[in-house]
Amino acid sequence: MVAPWYTREIGTAMPSNIPAITNRIEPEVKREASAILDELGLSMSTAVNTFLRAVIRKGGMPFEMKVGKTRSDNQ
Repeated sequence: MVAPWYTREIGTAMPSNIPAITNRIEPEVKREASAILDELGLSMSTAVNTFLRAVIRKGGMPFEMKVGKTRSDNQ
């Protein structure tokens, strides 16, 4: 898949016709995810877009979701 034209050059802005979303993210989750995404050379926006494209491609969540043991059960 070829990157959209607005992600090909560092510092280029997204076109104004692309809708923006606002999400509330726990500070620690954002910090840890940002550190990993930085190492991968991805912005948070690119990661979210990649996730949403995977949802569309799979017709649902791109990973298994089930009720099972919780973290506290494993300790």
